[in-house]
Amino acid sequence: MNLGISIILSLLLGLLAYIKKALTTPALLLAIIFSICITHFGGITTFIILVVVFLGSVITKLFTKKKSQEKRKTIQIIANVGTSTLVILLYKITSNPTYLLIYAAVMAESLADTLASDIGILSKSEPINILTGKKGEKGISGNISILGLLSSLLGSFVIGIIYYIGINNSIISFIIIVLSGFLGSIVDSILGASIQVKYKCPICKKITEKKIHCKEKTKYERGIKWIDNNVVNLLSNLSVFLLLWLLLIR
Repeated sequence: MNLGISIILSLLLGLLAYIKKALTTPALLLAIIFSICITHFGGITTFIILVVVFLGSVITKLFTKKKSQEKRKTIQIIANVGTSTLVILLYKITSNPTYLLIYAAVMAESLADTLASDIGILSKSEPINILTGKKGEKGISGNISILGLLSSLLGSFVIGIIYYIGINNSIISFIIIVLSGFLGSIVDSILGASIQVKYKCPICKKITEKKIHCKEKTKYERGIKWIDNNVVNLLSNLSVFLLLWLLLIR
């Protein structure tokens, strides 16, 4: 796509993020740069996929009345969009259209994970830990519900449809994207249940992923201390990228 149009579209998306107060200033600038790269080198459909993933987070939070989180920082932009930007750069370097499929699959995982988290929390039944099968608290990484799983599948399906219509009307590619996105979100849950750091609030005694809860500093409970939700998101995206790279390109 023309560089000028790519910049305009990316600035508009950045303006929306600014209006929603979704990003810190450095994160906003980095997000715009990533968006320009994706749009300029990947084309309009890759931009539409990026917009859908972003709006997926915004819209679900509005409809589920989920309290807005603190502004996303640079590390979160890298964790959530860095891998997909890398894939588009590889597409530019190699001109191999398979990288567009991989891009869609990585973004499908991101949307799948977002919908699973934001919609799954509305489940009337208690979620279960994906590894132990024991009931756990809502909103904790690694705990899943039927509603969350269906929402995850829906997210992957949406990205698969956009790719099918805008890039390649191949049923095989569509299935690869849907399965990759869904399975990538499962990997995210497994990592969240096994190695992601968890803390315990000294006030309410609840397990949380936050260092501050009930306005008090939480205590380390389990997991690897440097593996937080951002690292898990990055690893999940990378898992989809590496798996498809090994199967389709290498």
